[in-house]
Amino acid sequence: MPQVISFAGVVLLVCALVLSHYCRRFTVKIQRMWQALSAGVTVAYVFINVIPELEEHRPIVAGSATGTVLDAEKRVYLWTLAGFVTFVGLSRLPVHLSQNGSRTANDKVPFWGEMSGYSLYTLLIGYLLVHREDPSLLSLGLFVFAMGLHLFMVDIELVEQFAHFYQPWGRMLLVASVLVGWVLGIANALPDSFTSRLFAFVMGAVIVMSAREELPAGQSRRFWWFASGAFCYATLLMLI
Repeated sequence: MPQVISFAGVVLLVCALVLSHYCRRFTVKIQRMWQALSAGVTVAYVFINVIPELEEHRPIVAGSATGTVLDAEKRVYLWTLAGFVTFVGLSRLPVHLSQNGSRTANDKVPFWGEMSGYSLYTLLIGYLLVHREDPSLLSLGLFVFAMGLHLFMVDIELVEQFAHFYQPWGRMLLVASVLVGWVLGIANALPDSFTSRLFAFVMGAVIVMSAREELPAGQSRRFWWFASGAFCYATLLMLI
């Protein structure tokens, strides 16, 4: 893929993080519906386009595996599980509140814990922007749309969860991580076997992050927004 095209893609991902801040007055009014819709789009992209790509990565991971303790053919799925479990763990980091319910300085512990995970996560998204299995322009567009919408909502969630701890330096860290990931991808800094592992890890993370805050239990009205986003985007992916 020409570098100028992939650079345009990473710029759009950066814009998704930045625009989330400037669109907050509008998005706060429809935030819950928007979160559920974006979750549906992201999950549809993962299940229809990305999970099948794990089969393409499976032989690479299996070929680089050593030892016979674990089934080498299934190790790529183990990395997906690792991504899923890691981000479930990050989402469970405790948040300490003062007596009046406001966040305290102790919030810095879960904040930097989550930001470390999110920084790695966005770096890998930037890297995989260059190293997707399908290098076509259409594939790039589908990836940028789904991941851009996802990052847009990630920014909103982090503002909601950590407020002044996150703004503006946390957002700048995520922006820098996406760009660094893209640079590493252009430089082919990682071997194919490691890229395949990262690919699987990110997919596990995307699944849990799409379902975590964007579709809480008991929100039946939001479920229909989630289902609509998943159905519409899945249909689009199946048709093209």
